[in-house]
Amino acid sequence: MKQLKKIGRFFCSMKFALILLMILVVACTAGSLIQQKQAESYYIEQFSEQGARAIMLFGLNDVFHSLWFIILTVLLCINLVLCNLVHFPTLIRRMKEGYSLDKCLKAWDKEPIVVVKDAKPLFQQLGFRKMQEVQDAEGNTYLYAVKNKVGIWGAWLCHLGILIIIIGFSFGQMMQKEYTVYGVPGQTREVGDTGYELTIDNFEIKLREDDTVEQYQATVTMKDTKTGETQSGQTEVNHPLSMFGMKCYQNSTGWAANVEIWHDGVKEQEQLLCVGEYALVESMEGLAVVFSAFYPDYVKGENGGMTQSSQLNNPAYLYRLYFHDQVLGMNVLMGDERITIDNYDILFKDPQPYTLLQVKRDPFSWLTGIGGLVVLIALILAFYLRPAEIWAKLQEDGTYAVAGRSRKGGQLFIDKLKETGEAIADK
Repeated sequence: MKQLKKIGRFFCSMKFALILLMILVVACTAGSLIQQKQAESYYIEQFSEQGARAIMLFGLNDVFHSLWFIILTVLLCINLVLCNLVHFPTLIRRMKEGYSLDKCLKAWDKEPIVVVKDAKPLFQQLGFRKMQEVQDAEGNTYLYAVKNKVGIWGAWLCHLGILIIIIGFSFGQMMQKEYTVYGVPGQTREVGDTGYELTIDNFEIKLREDDTVEQYQATVTMKDTKTGETQSGQTEVNHPLSMFGMKCYQNSTGWAANVEIWHDGVKEQEQLLCVGEYALVESMEGLAVVFSAFYPDYVKGENGGMTQSSQLNNPAYLYRLYFHDQVLGMNVLMGDERITIDNYDILFKDPQPYTLLQVKRDPFSWLTGIGGLVVLIALILAFYLRPAEIWAKLQEDGTYAVAGRSRKGGQLFIDKLKETGEAIADK
């Protein structure tokens, strides 16, 4: 029975919570550093065969949905709930606990910290507004005061806030929906099945002096197709935009170009393609051209190829041509070069960057926000409203012997009490 109680106390302890938190922090770090939800071949290429095997074995390819991560999270939630339930009655009792002569006399087991002529100014300067006075059977007078009692709830509220954050995050991950929208400025795309449309108003790639990317920046407008209401804003990498309860993330970018299809010298079709997309030739069933890749600065020659420049110096287009799913050819087109097949001409032109946006809807983000607010309040209570008590005994010569204590930052409080008392005594 004693062993079970000991296990139960450990299960409810802060020590067990810290162990779980450390493991979860390590797991979250791994989930941030390792690309999630990729095929095993990807991890073999990035981390070697042994590394990929370890990643798949421990579920590091999908950390936040792995069984062991869920079990640890549930254990932490149970620990926080039990810890709060165990300490709640004690905190209520301490809040209701008032002044008592026995408590004051018990405090006098140690020597006073300072002796002053009048204790009341000292109490007030230290922030103790309400004082209680009592006399014992022998006629001795005692003063007692307490401040910042609410500060004892700091740790309790911190546990509660963390619990709310975990619950909000967990339900959010289960219920969250994610949509991908990509295109060039001027294009409007549907946002999945949400009933909203997203228009890309502008897209800008900011470069540093060394021609490396500093920031991707997209200006977008979202429209509710039912009500016609619109909301606009700007989204950047690591700075998502909130609209209609959804968050729009600037995820990545790529290249797009217009493909023109000419038949007998007459342009009969024009279509904007992003890399990876294809166009079907409408007047010839089964004929399709795929925009496979784009090179902003391509040098043609025996050993030629793409340079490191992102400037449109010598744009080139890699294409694949299919007829009824059979590859007819693949090559790189430079400038005004075109594909010719029978009496059809196909060419690419007007290259431009496109933006790829991720739109996420998390119905429990508000709960996570409440949890964060509770944690913030808890930290204020714990670090800025430290509970403290002070007591004084009226001595035969008319002076007051004063002592006090604080459960947090005790020595700082004693030093402050001594410093303030000596300053009052010198006046």
